Amino acid sequence: MEPLHVEATDSTPYVCLDKDKNLFEIAGKSKPSNVIEFYDPLLNWLDRYMEAPNPKTLLSIRLEYLNSASAKIINFIIKKLERAIKMGKEASVLWHYSVHEPDMKELGDNYSIMYNIPFEFKSYE
Repeated sequence: MEPLHVEATDSTPYVCLDKDKNLFEIAGKSKPSNVIEFYDPLLNWLDRYMEAPNPKTLLSIRLEYLNSASAKIINFIIKKLERAIKMGKEASVLWHYSVHEPDMKELGDNYSIMYNIPFEFKSYE
């Protein structure tokens, strides 16, 4: 499966989805002008990945900022990842948040309550 790499811009996050290297990361700011256009390739990649996920999948999310449309997409991404658990695999989310942005911690807390997937929280300055 070909990896998906997207470089960050001022309005879109860095994305690394690499099954062979077992790297799954979204980082930066997410406020694309067209959220569907930006995230559609990522969602499609995850659909293909979930056909035969790795034994363990750790999704690292380190978003400094995301708009409400991006928050909905992150919700979909976590929901897709939860499917791996239902298939008997291990999956978890590493949620990074700035100590100066309590809303980001709260958003991660909300996602962790919504889904049956382990979350680990890491703060940074």
